[in-house]
Amino acid sequence: MTLELLWSKLASIEAKSGMLCGRTGKCNADCCRPSIMGGEPGVTPPEIALINGFLAKQRSFRFYEAGQDGCKFLGKNGLCRIYPVRPIDCRVHFCKDDSLQSQANPEMANLVAEYHSRHETAFMATELLDSFRFLGEQ
Repeated sequence: MTLELLWSKLASIEAKSGMLCGRTGKCNADCCRPSIMGGEPGVTPPEIALINGFLAKQRSFRFYEAGQDGCKFLGKNGLCRIYPVRPIDCRVHFCKDDSLQSQANPEMANLVAEYHSRHETAFMATELLDSFRFLGEQ
């Protein structure tokens, strides 16, 4: 299974399940701020390649537009600026409530586990998103 096929299957599961951010009010991208959430998404080499390909097509992409306490790809408007190529960890996280804990979805979890087991070498090379320097990043 390719990464793009996994993304498509995850989107289908999301649509069928009706999963949405469970925060009071609406999503405010707090989960995209590792200092608030206490965690940071991982990124595998295939994801890095797709993100770098996406960045290569962007003109004057600015990292940390939303500030240093947020994800390097978060825009000032609170939206993900690499949304079409966001990592798996970001695709499967839906805040359960205001605690920022992720909603459990066994179907998504099983699909991701199956993908990672088939791509173990890439999974073992996972890096934290903020630790990796992407194309054009200082």
